[in-house]
Amino acid sequence: MTMYHSLKYYLRIGYLPILDRYRLKDINIEYGCYIALDVCLPLYKVMEMNAQSLEDTWGKVNDYIANSLRIITEVYGEELEINADGKLRDVDREIINEIKDQLKTPPAACYPLYFISVGDGLDERLVYVGKTSSKTHRFVGGHSAGLKLHAPEYEGMSKHIYFGTVVFLDNNKNYMPLEFIQPFEDAKSLLSNLEAGLIFNLKPELNSTYLNNNYALFDMYVNVENHSSRTDLLKNKQVNIQT
Repeated sequence: MTMYHSLKYYLRIGYLPILDRYRLKDINIEYGCYIALDVCLPLYKVMEMNAQSLEDTWGKVNDYIANSLRIITEVYGEELEINADGKLRDVDREIINEIKDQLKTPPAACYPLYFISVGDGLDERLVYVGKTSSKTHRFVGGHSAGLKLHAPEYEGMSKHIYFGTVVFLDNNKNYMPLEFIQPFEDAKSLLSNLEAGLIFNLKPELNSTYLNNNYALFDMYVNVENHSSRTDLLKNKQVNIQT
């Protein structure tokens, strides 16, 4: 299972994101929102995926960046000297190594959306969309969609679950991962908007909430990319969420 690490990537190329520059007003909706399906598991193996929580990841990202900036200013005595309109701060390799030494591995990207499918190959179809917003595993003790998949019409069909990251773009096409968006309430609202808009537009048969009523609060042009290598489910799928 390969999971994406936004912060690890930035550290590798010598930068730190300045989180105060990642705000709702900075998002260019016309450039679209990107959902990358990186992780795919047979549904019966879903517990192999750690519980995902936007709030938990958001907090860990903010703590990691705050402590990284503290190392720059307190340990190395440097001014932050942040470009007025930039989202990234250039960091010397020596300081990057010190950050890694003190803070260890940065938190992985958040996978706040999941997609459940049935079938294989050209017969595979989406049956459920949900958000992984809980700090405890959504599938502990049974999940409504998982229970519904015991119905006779799904007997003998393979069942898989895909987890996706969420990234927006600003006017300069800089990446804006959902877990970077400030404040948390705005990140949470964007996730709820995505869940509601995807369900209303894709009509997964096992969803009930949002299925027949449009609860979207923001217009979003969503691009789904399937990187899982299993199938082409939702690959290059475009969804136009409108209020």
